[in-house]
Amino acid sequence: MKHYIITGASRGFGRYLAEALAEDNTTFHLVARSNMREVQESIENKGGKVHVHHADLSDTHKLPGLNHDIFKKIDRQQTEYIVLVNNAGMLEPVGPVGKYDPETYRRSLEVNFTAPLLLTYLFVHAVQDWTCRKQVVMISSGAAIKAYYGWSNYCSTKAGLNRFTETLALEQKGFKHPVEAFAFNPGRIDTQMQNVIREQSADDFPLVDDFIRSKEKGHLGDPVKIAAKLVRLMNDGNVPAGKMIVAAEME
Repeated sequence: MKHYIITGASRGFGRYLAEALAEDNTTFHLVARSNMREVQESIENKGGKVHVHHADLSDTHKLPGLNHDIFKKIDRQQTEYIVLVNNAGMLEPVGPVGKYDPETYRRSLEVNFTAPLLLTYLFVHAVQDWTCRKQVVMISSGAAIKAYYGWSNYCSTKAGLNRFTETLALEQKGFKHPVEAFAFNPGRIDTQMQNVIREQSADDFPLVDDFIRSKEKGHLGDPVKIAAKLVRLMNDGNVPAGKMIVAAEME
């Protein structure tokens, strides 16, 4: 049995990835705040099994309980492959540092950075001595390597995830049964997050017109095709440990 733990799975890239991975003998542990009925039905129609976990990842003190609930549904002896995909993220707040309510900044930090690190810690702690294939995938962004005006939280948290992934991969080299780890940058893809970006004011995000033109000119990536690229990487087993792989640079 293959087990996929995917955060932010109700819509956007998380949903496309789950649907791309779905087949017989796969079990999905989907985590999101909103309704996941449609993605659940799509996976089940392809032969997969689904466990739904409604959770707000900004409530980080609840993550150990979430991890416990997930692993209660996983039989170690029957598992040949298990992966955690840290996909959930939020762009807001958009605007220069200090402009908006600090609580919004806090929530962004929890969802984009603290939650994926804690979930990875809990995952590795649970599976470190398992002999099956194990993997952590961080969904990164071009914002991890480039500063965008108004995106201080998003850029910095994505950069932090990349360095954390590098460190995790370095540490795992010393274990008998290592956990694979890499980051994946899907690029600009046609999902809900792009809608959010295009709705920003030029005062908060001066590059908004560039993102609007990308949509108008059809330059956004197809999320179905990008999800298929990530599936190939996950199945490959030869991805450079800890590195960020950019979808646009793949054939």
